[in-house]
Amino acid sequence: MAESVVTTEQVDGLTIRKASVDAAYFAQVAGVAAVYVLAARAGLSLDAVSGFASLVWAPTGIALAAVLLAGRRIWPGVFIGALIANVITGAPFLVAAGIAGGNTLEAVVGAYALRRVPGFQLRLDSLRDVFALIVLAALLATMISATIGVASLYLAGLTPQANVAETWRTWWIGDAIGALLVAPLILVWAAPPRTPLLTHRVGEAAILVLGLLVASLIVLTLSVSWGSPLSHAYVFFPLLMWAAIRFGQRGAITATVLVSAIAIAGTVLGRGPFVQPTLHASLLALQAFMGITAATFLVLGASISEHDRSREQLRAARDVARDANRAKAEFLAVMSHELRTPLNAIAGYAELLSLGLSGPLNQKQSDAVTRIRTNQQHLLALIDDVLSFARIEAGNTPIKPGPVPVCETLDSLEALLRPELAREELTYIWNGCDRSLVARADPIKLRQILLNILGNAIKFTPPGGRIELSAHHSGDRISICVSDTGIGIPAEKIGRVFDPFFQGQTGTTREYPGVGLGLSISRDFARAMGGDIHVESAPHQGCVVTIDLAAGE
Repeated sequence: MAESVVTTEQVDGLTIRKASVDAAYFAQVAGVAAVYVLAARAGLSLDAVSGFASLVWAPTGIALAAVLLAGRRIWPGVFIGALIANVITGAPFLVAAGIAGGNTLEAVVGAYALRRVPGFQLRLDSLRDVFALIVLAALLATMISATIGVASLYLAGLTPQANVAETWRTWWIGDAIGALLVAPLILVWAAPPRTPLLTHRVGEAAILVLGLLVASLIVLTLSVSWGSPLSHAYVFFPLLMWAAIRFGQRGAITATVLVSAIAIAGTVLGRGPFVQPTLHASLLALQAFMGITAATFLVLGASISEHDRSREQLRAARDVARDANRAKAEFLAVMSHELRTPLNAIAGYAELLSLGLSGPLNQKQSDAVTRIRTNQQHLLALIDDVLSFARIEAGNTPIKPGPVPVCETLDSLEALLRPELAREELTYIWNGCDRSLVARADPIKLRQILLNILGNAIKFTPPGGRIELSAHHSGDRISICVSDTGIGIPAEKIGRVFDPFFQGQTGTTREYPGVGLGLSISRDFARAMGGDIHVESAPHQGCVVTIDLAAGE
């Protein structure tokens, strides 16, 4: 329906409402009609069957694109354009009106069917949209115009019964190719692109166009004696693939239409691999080939666009996850730092109480203070793990690798572990190593790695068990091994022991305390120093943790 503008006017004290038709709407209708007439005259000049069915029929694509872009309200432009074109060609008015009605209904039904596809986009940059265009608009809706048009010609006696099938086939193929080539060209250039053409690709686009022109002129305008269409017409396919891959749907359809236009011109002039004894047969061979080509590269262009869009979505999701991870790490770092302050105060006051500065303590009070200090130290160790993990995730952990004497570092561990070993009644075995062993590592981080791994061994080894420490050369690498006779790790959980916060046991009744960060932090430190950590274990058979480091000088 035409849009209108409502105005009011006072006449003899009465308010008169007047509606004036929007001039812009009339301009759109007239523009569509004019373009339709010009395109129709060009198509009908190319050996039209029965005078009205052409294998080259751009008006179908123009009408479909117009209705999709401007809405059903633009249908009068299609009808008027088709009516004028057929009258000029020589059709009686009623026959021309019947053909125009079929042309209009074809465009309206095709556009309606596409709009009913969930999420249909005019960019045609998804496989769903392209397949909908091919099946609903190009293959099915075009049957409406072919059927009504041929029926109008037959009933008026302009097409004999013997020519009905040939006329219908020609009409339908011409309309289908128009829907496959012309409509997508208009739609993809009318719709705003998801990503603009980058400046540095303008030169590439110019080279591509030049390549298409040269290849098309060589292949599609050579004399017929040069060879068969299937053996030579595919020469420009790599260029069409280049257009689709580098420039998406716009590049794919624009390049295809350019090749099609040159091919039609060459075929009409009697040159190229599609030339047959008659112009109609030549155009039929050409349009069948271009229809398959158009559908193929529409699908390829949509596939490339979907791939690019998925990649952008993944990149955006990665950026969001990275920002969220950074915010989490910063929060953990701040909270861990703030929690250390009151814990240090608790440790200080517990120390003062244990020294008796506020008065002597009886045995029960002394035991209570000892428990306070023990739990404060345990909680502080947990917070240190969280703080270390947060710093690693935020990228704020400096690593200063250098030559580290392995034996000296391992010698110093027993004194630190002795209280825990004694409390758990464990046997600790360290027989020393080659004094020439030197690893390239950060000494502070290496010590933390060793204490984390040995701490795990102590925690998960039952009383009476054994923990053994060893170190040796392994080619140009240094291997430090910690083995125990603990509870071991099930095979299905081996791959997760380095995951942050992973615990072999879950729930609030876990037998073994901790937050599950020790191994994760240790592996991150080891990898930051150019090494790694490997775990071998089985249930009830203990565990062997190997720290792999580069040998130092």
